[in-house]
Amino acid sequence: VPSGVPPRHLATLLDILDALESPGGSPSTALNLGRGLGGVCSTPGCRAVLGDPPETPERPPGVTPTQWHFLTQLLGHHPATPELGTLLAPDGSTVALGPLLAGIEVGLRSGGFGRPLPVLNPPADPLLVVTIAEALGTSFVLAGGDKNNVTHNVTALGPDGCWDNVENPQNYTPRGPPSLVPDPVAIGAMDGVVLGTQLARGPLPVAQLLRGYYGAGNGSEERRPPSSYRRRDFGALVTPGRLEKEVAAVLGVLRALSPVPEWLRDLGTEEVATVARRAAREFSERYV
Repeated sequence: VPSGVPPRHLATLLDILDALESPGGSPSTALNLGRGLGGVCSTPGCRAVLGDPPETPERPPGVTPTQWHFLTQLLGHHPATPELGTLLAPDGSTVALGPLLAGIEVGLRSGGFGRPLPVLNPPADPLLVVTIAEALGTSFVLAGGDKNNVTHNVTALGPDGCWDNVENPQNYTPRGPPSLVPDPVAIGAMDGVVLGTQLARGPLPVAQLLRGYYGAGNGSEERRPPSSYRRRDFGALVTPGRLEKEVAAVLGVLRALSPVPEWLRDLGTEEVATVARRAAREFSERYV
């Protein structure tokens, strides 16, 4: 590892967020960077909720060139290598930042901070659209069949993966064929739902929110951080039945877009229902 390359720990991101959010910075600064760099909310359903991304940002004052390089790598758009958008959290989980930060933005905006969210047609829960429902629906449709000779990935969920070094994580390697919902995306999505729900009740600086949720990771906590209960907390907010309804809803939102995504054109209503049911069941069995 070249000297001076910071570890891909959550703590590295928190230091950068501290610089962005103090003094007088706002929670939206960090979120706008994530959107502007392209790695957060690059899909049509998410953009229907959050709008088009801001322009590609310049390095903000207070952020060092090394930190900026770290951030542009982390929050850039890497469709072929989504593992570049992940960090190792203090609870030992690997978290994808895309769904996490999108969920945080929806939470802030639904709590009245920033622009109001649009009403989707057909109705869909914006928090679930941007975190898990769109990714899950897309993944299961693409994995489900090859009617139009569209190249499809056979797995719809997973895999997990491992870091090269837990003390100084730099490279995360998936352990198996990629899907659109690898484990870090599932974890980031669950965290995005839990934290987005919390923020809808009142805004917090993102750094403070993440510290409170993931813990500082220095062994000083007496009890487990809230993030270690993500499966329970997500499951309490999103039952399999509700997830099924929202996956079907987001596929409806995508079908109402112009142009309709190619992989969705020939999908009938019954097939949408089948995909939604299977996606919700398999996601809940694997992760919740």
